Amino acid sequence: MSTSSPSKDNLKIKKTHIAETRIVIVAARWNSDITDNLVKGAQNRLSSAGVLKKNIDLFRVPGAFELPLACQKIAQRKSFAVIGDKGISANTYDGIIALGCVIRGGTPHFEYVCNETSRGLGEVALKTGIPVGFGLLTTDDLDQAKQRSCIQKPSAPSQSNKGQEAADAVLEMIYLFRDL
Repeated sequence: MSTSSPSKDNLKIKKTHIAETRIVIVAARWNSDITDNLVKGAQNRLSSAGVLKKNIDLFRVPGAFELPLACQKIAQRKSFAVIGDKGISANTYDGIIALGCVIRGGTPHFEYVCNETSRGLGEVALKTGIPVGFGLLTTDDLDQAKQRSCIQKPSAPSQSNKGQEAADAVLEMIYLFRDL
């Protein structure tokens, strides 16, 4: 089993039409000191991949539990364009990045929120066919959350930003689907 995670350097993403790719980031406000870094990481990765800033939207929800419903509503949005004499309806976004952070406490609340949020995000992707990047941190403590939400620095290879990784996954899935 591989222990390496996707990175910009090892993804095989075709750059065709990347400027037109539309991505939405849906982030929880709860634990905002952590989720703000996840958002920055995702935005940085998308921009460095060539996605135009005007094609990256951001919506905030109260907490992690609200991520699946917001992602579902966003995935159901349609854009309408007239080309020649025909009207064309399409999904507004090519991909969704869901970002949140749940830190274990002393009650079973952690398990309920993590399980239902994870299940819900997977269900959104399966029902809509739109890639959903899973950027939900589920950590035992604040230090683990900070480690997983760092903005990458070359001098700190043990740290990561799961927002960047969720963006990588969404881009890879979008371009996989475009080849099918």
